[in-house]
Amino acid sequence: MRTTERLFVYGTLAALGAAFFLRGTERAADATARPAPSDLGPADAVILSGKDANLSLRNDGGRIAFGEQPTAKVWSMGAVNSDKVMKLLLKSERFEEERKSLEEQAKTKDEDFRKRYQELETKYKDIDPKAPNFEEGRKEVEGFFKEVENWRKELQDRLAKLQAEQVEKAYREMTSAVDLVADRQKVDIVLRFVPTSQKFESDNAASAMLQVQVRTFLHYPDAVDVTADVLKELSLKDE
Repeated sequence: MRTTERLFVYGTLAALGAAFFLRGTERAADATARPAPSDLGPADAVILSGKDANLSLRNDGGRIAFGEQPTAKVWSMGAVNSDKVMKLLLKSERFEEERKSLEEQAKTKDEDFRKRYQELETKYKDIDPKAPNFEEGRKEVEGFFKEVENWRKELQDRLAKLQAEQVEKAYREMTSAVDLVADRQKVDIVLRFVPTSQKFESDNAASAMLQVQVRTFLHYPDAVDVTADVLKELSLKDE
């Protein structure tokens, strides 16, 4: 190989080598500037120094613990619009059927009272106060109205009891659904709340203030709201 050719080949190889060297140096610089993500640990605890005392963070049953007390943990939190869930449950067909059954009993009883009243009216409407059977008729009529009054009171008590039982039953069903959703999503604490955007249902200052008081959160991330999941668990459609 002639001298000029050797110089050309060696020069070319040197240039290529320099290019590869510079490219490798750039890659190394990039790697130094942008380190790849990596895990820290495993470790038994992380000690954070503080002015008064150090703080030890550790894994306690899958939760971050920052003290020895059972409550000194970081708990995950969710919230459910219990007002919406309870109303939808109480409006469901099975709850309405229970109320309808009592209403049918009341209608049947009212119809019986109406017929008996008409019979009494026909029997005593023209009775003479001086007639021998007037006192007997008066007692019969008074007894009838007393029976009606007692029935009305009994009906009110039965309705109030049914409503209380249904509220508790709906509450138990709601909390059972919340338990399932919380277990599935690994949520430790679920609070009752009313969204700040929900319209007030009030016609006076006291009622309006109550609407304020039941709104637990003033500001919150949307992610804490698991109401839709609870409704789905209960097979309820959001209105």
